[in-house]
Amino acid sequence: MNVLIEIAGAGVLAYSAVTVPRNARKARALRAEAKAKAPVNIDPAKYGLVPAAQLDSRFAGPDPEADAVAQAALAGDWRRAAAYLAGAGRDWDLRWYRLGILVHAAAENDAWLKAWRTEYPGDPSAALVHADALVVLAGEVRGAKLAKHTTAEQFEGFHRLLAEALPACQEAAWMAPEDPCPWIAQISIALGLGWSHDDFRALWAEIAARDPHHFGAHMSALQYWCAKWRGSHELMYAFAEQASATAPQGSLLPVLRLYGLMEHAFREPGEPVYRQPFVQAAVDATLDAVEWTPAGHHRLPMVRHLLAEALFQTDRYAEAVEQFRAVGEYVGSPPWSYSGNPVKAFVFARTNTFVAWEKAGRPAAPPRGRALGY
Repeated sequence: MNVLIEIAGAGVLAYSAVTVPRNARKARALRAEAKAKAPVNIDPAKYGLVPAAQLDSRFAGPDPEADAVAQAALAGDWRRAAAYLAGAGRDWDLRWYRLGILVHAAAENDAWLKAWRTEYPGDPSAALVHADALVVLAGEVRGAKLAKHTTAEQFEGFHRLLAEALPACQEAAWMAPEDPCPWIAQISIALGLGWSHDDFRALWAEIAARDPHHFGAHMSALQYWCAKWRGSHELMYAFAEQASATAPQGSLLPVLRLYGLMEHAFREPGEPVYRQPFVQAAVDATLDAVEWTPAGHHRLPMVRHLLAEALFQTDRYAEAVEQFRAVGEYVGSPPWSYSGNPVKAFVFARTNTFVAWEKAGRPAAPPRGRALGY
């Protein structure tokens, strides 16, 4: 009997010697997995950041003048709106940016625009605001959801308003032949009505003849060439590369490649999009462009948001920290606006950036051209 007990005891010891370490390893693996899945949190105040509850998902960055003009327009002061648009002069991208402020106000309440057009029926700027407001209204009627989640009634209203917008854009273009903006407004019409590649290239030729490096036009056109609308990943990247390669010094167009990356990643979340060979060079080119752009430039906030995401995705945390600090409290921009919860998407990327930066010992971002004196 004692022999049997001894044999049994030895068996238990042998079993324990195998299973206990294995179970311990399994427990450690489960704890590590749970820790990896657990939400990562930081104290924003520790890093001089704005808390999540105070983030603004409406705008890409601060623009007090634009806010004041929009409020004045909604209060009936169309003359201030007209002066705001005229103040852009022949800076066609600034004019397009300011147009966006006014058309959203008109989409909310167009009484001031009707008063403007009544008093000055031949004003090309009023005609332009009216035309692009129809495009914006069409988008609001359709909604931002995928086609399978959009009703037949929404599509009907969308197409009807776009059909009205096209002759309105053509009228505005006839009234101001040198202005690319009425042609740029037609890019959204081309998307919605499914223009062919040849028709779109003809439209693009009209835009390029007036302003070949127009930032807003390129951002809109990339939407046409992406797989989500009328193109493909290959066509989108080719368009972005051509624009970036031919952009003049000081242009922010190098960010177009990052915009394409974001589009690709959003459509194909399982692909290693940010590991493509050209990505690091595209990020560097955009960082250099930002370095030489005046602080108050109207396109800089959007570019910083796209940069922050690209730097986070490519593990360049020290440089991402700079961009997240620069954008401050504003999150109303791609890539965050592509999410159903922009604040949550922004906070996730920002938090993980700062956690990784902290773990690395808070390294400084490498100096760029201006800091190096060239």
